[in-house]
Amino acid sequence: MVQSHDSDAQRSPLTAKRVLVVRPEREADRFIALLEKNGAKVTHTPVMAIEPISDNKAAESQAIRNLILELDNFHKAIVVSGNAAELALEWFDRYWPMLPVGVEFFAIGQHSAEILAAENIVARAPNGRQNSEALLALPQLEDLSDQRVIIFRGCGGREILGQTLSERGARVDYCELYRREIIQQQVLKARHQLLQSDCLVAHSGELLQAMGPLPVELAVAVALVVPSERVAAIARDLGYQNIVSAENALPESMLAAVEKAI
Repeated sequence: MVQSHDSDAQRSPLTAKRVLVVRPEREADRFIALLEKNGAKVTHTPVMAIEPISDNKAAESQAIRNLILELDNFHKAIVVSGNAAELALEWFDRYWPMLPVGVEFFAIGQHSAEILAAENIVARAPNGRQNSEALLALPQLEDLSDQRVIIFRGCGGREILGQTLSERGARVDYCELYRREIIQQQVLKARHQLLQSDCLVAHSGELLQAMGPLPVELAVAVALVVPSERVAAIARDLGYQNIVSAENALPESMLAAVEKAI
């Protein structure tokens, strides 16, 4: 088996290529594992931390608790990320040992849907592009007259999902479960590491904005891989020139984009 992996790496266009990944730490990062299996030299420098809203934030945690206790009054529930899915499940475990019947679950990405599926929650998710726009194209979200929708997400974020659902007749509540914290020391470290990198992978516009604009010579020299055209547009505004947009943020799609970029 080891020999097979070695031969895969030898055939891969990523062999010995230096790839810098700046997304937050996660327990089992399948994307990084795929890069390494294909021979890439990966540097993972998380420039952002995910901070769950905990019980010591009394007002915020009470707001979450109130919405969780009201879960049986919602018609639809949407999780926008893997972090939102994991943290929502933790809250469900506290207050709903058996989930209420009649709540229809949705996830923006397949990864989030898989996290819910592991706890026997079936969630619809779009194929292909996995973003708010793709989710909104699902027929189940077309007419939401007199329906209540809860969106599990981090603090802040894009408003297109909630706004569009409201325009379609839904009463929307946000259940904000975590904060994103930029780690400035890590940003400085990652910017220095870019000088020795062939490719930068940024899974969100917020990560790119944290990295800031690049000197022209570096923006030309370093390839950039992003998960969508929306993030690519942010990259262009920051001066990046060699940009490859993946079909979505799934590990296999991002890997294919890195292979194309290098």
